[in-house]
Amino acid sequence: MNRPMTWANRITIFRLLLTPLLVILLLRGERLLPLYIFLLAALSDILDGAVARWRGEQTVLGKFLDPIADKLLLSSSFLVLAHLGRFPMWVFIVVFSRDLLILLGWNVVYILTRHFAVHPRALGKATTFLQMGTVMAALAFPGQTWPLSLQWPVVIVTVLSTADYVWIGSKKLGELG
Repeated sequence: MNRPMTWANRITIFRLLLTPLLVILLLRGERLLPLYIFLLAALSDILDGAVARWRGEQTVLGKFLDPIADKLLLSSSFLVLAHLGRFPMWVFIVVFSRDLLILLGWNVVYILTRHFAVHPRALGKATTFLQMGTVMAALAFPGQTWPLSLQWPVVIVTVLSTADYVWIGSKKLGELG
């Protein structure tokens, strides 16, 4: 039976709820609390997948919500950090554009195939890991404006991951023809 409200899904929903709290705390100028909230959210990303596998409770809802929670957390974080001047706005635009293209791509594939299958890619996982590490570093050193040389790795991996997902989505759509 595919029960949607598993413990793993509850953890994912908790991560979704942490995102607005993180944004509010950052905009209020809090220093350490946003780092702790983000760290908790990042750990919950690891925990929800482990719990789902351990309990044998992988669900369609979880496969849908988990990447949404990651994208919301990371895009929101990059947006606020760009707004606060810790990253250039174009870095947020790169991160957000990837997430938007992936979400739109999933929807297009689903509409055309009526098949919902999200398969994380190794480069996508590496991108999420690097983006989370970049946000954690920015939160750990709040007075720091990061030099461009430290921003390029996250930008390059994000762009490569975007290209990878577009390529895979194009292949999937080509199979329909």
